[in-house]
Amino acid sequence: MQISEIISEADLLVPNEVPTADKVMWLNALNQDFFNVVKIPRVISLTPVVDQATYTLSAEVRLKNIDLLTVGLIKYKELLPTAPNPLQNTYTFDDSTHTLTLRPAPYSSGLQGVLRYSRIATTNFTASDLSAVPEAPEEYHWTFIPGLSSFLASAVDDDVKSSRYEAQYKTAWNKAAQNYVGSVAQ
Repeated sequence: MQISEIISEADLLVPNEVPTADKVMWLNALNQDFFNVVKIPRVISLTPVVDQATYTLSAEVRLKNIDLLTVGLIKYKELLPTAPNPLQNTYTFDDSTHTLTLRPAPYSSGLQGVLRYSRIATTNFTASDLSAVPEAPEEYHWTFIPGLSSFLASAVDDDVKSSRYEAQYKTAWNKAAQNYVGSVAQ
């Protein structure tokens, strides 16, 4: 569903005079919030090299979204300032350079590495391209209509409609989050 269709549907639900640029800004916020609520797992396979400690990963990976990192049989944990022994199987990830650093470096080449993380939104919609689509799975695109309607109703001071639409899309997102949690084997 294109954002132009989402805007048109929301305008039918909540008649308004809000500029399209503001609607697009709210859709950007909804696109980001969707992935804060619904954690969709992604997996990257790593091919570690002996004594190589740093690896550059996809721009979609963020430190806060990494939940599993293994190399061979070794499970790496995030290096925290409070770690009792920071030299034992830890990793750091730099969100600005997308660099993963393993400590200690892999002990052998050819080991299978797995990094699991939650997907994030990477697209910023613009008012000049209303043919863009939300990054959420297609079956949840409809939730952006009540999401935008909630913002629009709030903008025109209709708190009853705003609350109703907010409850509608948040309920759908919470169900989606439960569905994705249930599909991940730990």
